[in-house]
Amino acid sequence: MVNIAGLLASSWLLSGAYAASSSTSASYSQFTIPAAANIGANLIANIDDHEAVNAQSVCPGYKASNVHQSSKGFTATLQLAGAPCNSYGIDVDSLDLSVEYQAKDRLNIYIVPSHVDASNASWYFLNEDVVPRPKVSPNASAAHSDLALEWSNEPSFNFKVTRKATDDVLFNTQGSVLVYENQFIEFVTSLPEDYNIYGLGEHFQQLRILHNATLTAYGSDKGNPIDSNLYGSHPFYLDTRYFERSKNGSFIPVKTSEADPKKEYKSFSHGVFLRNAHGLEVITQPQNLTWRTLGGSIDLTFYSGPSQAEVTKNYQVSTVGLCYRPCRINLT
Repeated sequence: MVNIAGLLASSWLLSGAYAASSSTSASYSQFTIPAAANIGANLIANIDDHEAVNAQSVCPGYKASNVHQSSKGFTATLQLAGAPCNSYGIDVDSLDLSVEYQAKDRLNIYIVPSHVDASNASWYFLNEDVVPRPKVSPNASAAHSDLALEWSNEPSFNFKVTRKATDDVLFNTQGSVLVYENQFIEFVTSLPEDYNIYGLGEHFQQLRILHNATLTAYGSDKGNPIDSNLYGSHPFYLDTRYFERSKNGSFIPVKTSEADPKKEYKSFSHGVFLRNAHGLEVITQPQNLTWRTLGGSIDLTFYSGPSQAEVTKNYQVSTVGLCYRPCRINLT
């Protein structure tokens, strides 16, 4: 027999539970993202902001000390040469410099902070499983290299890389300062007039890189943007220079704009690779090249060539590896 009193009691409890649930739901409100969330901060890119800080004019650079020579190069400590500028981050006060002649046709310059631990190693070190570093040849030495490096502390640390065969300066940071901060790195190299530079991919642009261009290397996952960055990047450029042989056998540089189309000239090419996976940009100006990156290290490798094919082959074989063979269906 049904317990009428029990049914009435349970129905009263059930109605009370529904009432409690109903009152709770009525007091709950769903958060809605405001329309203003689509409006970003009003920021101006530095290249368009005439009031942006010029790190080259306010930062002190570095001074080299504790230099230790070897047959394959040298190491040194770079100390901040003045008060920190902290222009776009916090200046790193001490850096380790390593100059290594890795092969007859390859030279490496490596600059990293002196004090790195597990908490910040990923800021500065690029895993070699991701991008391998070139290996050193057992027979490599400064004496047998195609290239020579000189450095100075006046007015602050600077260096230049020269091709021995032509005495031509391939890379020269004299007249600029090294800026090394935890979120900003900048260095500048001078270049001859009418330089012929190719590379700094991946971009859709003309083959020879123009002056007064800002080339950004920051993977954007876009398939076909014009004059913009693509899926990945190759911070590598090839520089070709032309020379006329004098009667005494020396090489005289020839400007591209002044070359005589009826004459034959001797060409020498070299390559420069910055092993850095952070967002970076390269600014091409009429007589210099500015490298900027948001972090990482300065891991520069120079390839002496001297032909364009030899530079490209050395870059691929020693550094980034050869590309894979496409599927047969892509070749038809």
